[in-house]
Amino acid sequence: MNSQIRLTLIAFLSYMIMSGLLTQAGVILNAIADQLDMSAARTVSIFSWLTGGALIGTLLSMYLYTRFSVRRLLLTTYSVLLLLGAALPVLTGAGYTTLAAVFLGLGVCCGCGLSGGAVIISRIYRAQRRASAFIATDCAFSAAGFIFPTLAGWLLVTNLDWTLSYLAVASLAVIILLLAATTAIPDTHQAVSKKDSSDEPAPERETALMQFKRILTPRVVCFAIGVCLYLIAQTTFLTWAPNYLMAYFDAQPAVAGQVVGNYWGFSIFGLLTSVVLVNFIPTRIMLLVVSGIAIACTTAFLLIESVETFLTLGLAFGLLTTCIYKIAISVGTQQIADSPPMLVTLMLFSGSIGSTLAPVVSGFVVDSSDEKGALMLALAGFVTMLVLFISAMLLERLAKRQTLPEQTQPESV
Repeated sequence: MNSQIRLTLIAFLSYMIMSGLLTQAGVILNAIADQLDMSAARTVSIFSWLTGGALIGTLLSMYLYTRFSVRRLLLTTYSVLLLLGAALPVLTGAGYTTLAAVFLGLGVCCGCGLSGGAVIISRIYRAQRRASAFIATDCAFSAAGFIFPTLAGWLLVTNLDWTLSYLAVASLAVIILLLAATTAIPDTHQAVSKKDSSDEPAPERETALMQFKRILTPRVVCFAIGVCLYLIAQTTFLTWAPNYLMAYFDAQPAVAGQVVGNYWGFSIFGLLTSVVLVNFIPTRIMLLVVSGIAIACTTAFLLIESVETFLTLGLAFGLLTTCIYKIAISVGTQQIADSPPMLVTLMLFSGSIGSTLAPVVSGFVVDSSDEKGALMLALAGFVTMLVLFISAMLLERLAKRQTLPEQTQPESV
């Protein structure tokens, strides 16, 4: 039990590091823009290097975790991340290109580390508890999303450098390194060899390409694109909501930045609640309901004329909608009978694509219009996401109706 707790902590910290680096974007954007002497609309693209690195790290993990041990990869990954975090305050004065390279490296480390956390959870929890464990990791993600943007806002108010907040996130890697070095981590390769000796060895002999072709069905594609759009919409809102409040309501940076902390702070309670609710409410119904709530909240953000009301709705937005990501992944992985590992990786990969595209796409929209255009982009993303989820569920129901007669036919003969 002690080993399981320590391994779970490694997984949670891996999510906290990713969150800590990513969720500060809306708070520190103007500080980075001033440092680089660029507009905020152009500077926001630097976060695409961070999310793009995470995308690369996730993609590399599909191979690395079948080749090397989890312990070795964790030690290497977070040692590099710690070095990059320590070097960040020194390298920021070198310009956009150098800063982008550091962000890329941090992103690659986060992507590999996040995959390692997912591998650990899949090994130490049984199937019936795995879904709840994955949703619980978002609680750690949300906790970091409240702690570090709040810390970044305080640092900026006190005229301290924004890199200190990133250095604080990197310091979490020290804990992971200590835990990874002193905890017995399950041997994933040994688990596979055991499965090879079972009565059903065929799935283990299936190549990655064959497995990818098998899972690439219309329903899976709908869910994958839906997950991608969710991350685009969510990241766009959290990146540009503070600037929207400053541009349209003349809110002070410290006040405008509260919307990010409010969102992630209350999302923790929403995720904890969803861990319980998924045991009583069908996940498909719950996914459609919370997606509809996301659309309603985003529409309201465009109509609200008060900073206080905007910030209050931000609390409800985080409380009620943050669970969309993991519920969508859960339902998406049910579209294939045996739910192969490649399917889970595909969903995470799609989410990484969304996080990567969001800064670039939203920056282009804001550059072409204004900050309100970013909120309209978020609304369009949520609407399209819901349409895709509904389409996938209709296809799923149609497939069940077609297979049911085939299953009952032998009994009637």
